[in-house]
Amino acid sequence: MSDDSRETADRKPGRPELSLRSFIERIETVKDDHPQDPLIKSAVSEHRKREQIKSMSTPVVWTQDELYEKKVIFTGMRQRELLNAFREVRIRILQKSKTDNVVVMVSSITEGGGGSFVAFNLAATFALDRHKTALYVDCNPYHSSAEQFTVTPIEAGLTQYLHDYTVPLKHIIYPSGVERLRVIPSGAGSESAAEFFNSKRMEVLISEIKTRYPDRFIVLDAPSVQSSTEARILSQYSDHALLVVPFGKTTQSDILAGIDAVGKEKFSGLIFNH
Repeated sequence: MSDDSRETADRKPGRPELSLRSFIERIETVKDDHPQDPLIKSAVSEHRKREQIKSMSTPVVWTQDELYEKKVIFTGMRQRELLNAFREVRIRILQKSKTDNVVVMVSSITEGGGGSFVAFNLAATFALDRHKTALYVDCNPYHSSAEQFTVTPIEAGLTQYLHDYTVPLKHIIYPSGVERLRVIPSGAGSESAAEFFNSKRMEVLISEIKTRYPDRFIVLDAPSVQSSTEARILSQYSDHALLVVPFGKTTQSDILAGIDAVGKEKFSGLIFNH
């Protein structure tokens, strides 16, 4: 007997099949009568999350040629080893986490070590899951990478938001060419980024973007730990800190200093960039 036939045989005559939406609507009604039922709360929460994700519009989705040109990973790419490497990083982060709402900071040991490449592709890897969303936050106003990842003109970014309290959060979040992946650009260059990042406003920002979608993965692209203090500051807002090691450009003492900078309690691993 086929699966379809078995389902038909198991149904009781005279009882119409419920659609998922109708089922959720009935659960909403029952939820009001049983507000503490964990199964009902979980079902409603999951439905709401999926509806939020489906409502995320992507004005332009990059083609495979554009993804190759921008060096962004995607399902079905020829460099399968690279895709699997990022998937492995994602798996290990999830294994270390108690929730899907995770903030990961990525910083290179040295300047020009490929930190932005790793940070954006890690965010893209999280966004491969159709039931999850990701947010890439460019926290490097000295060497911003966000412009190549957004598909709409950038009018304001992170530094403007931290400096001007009248700038709303929604005005600094931009769509990327990757589905379910949003971008916060760094904004105009600033000589006092360390002070901005060490402010109450930055703490509020991280809290707000974590609560906007309860299953959103947030990746902070920080300046190199060797050339600035920003990575040390940003690590306090992160659940995990990953350090990118450019091949042949660092010493063991550089790596140990980087781990000390982000804090051993936040340090979650090294990524060797060849």
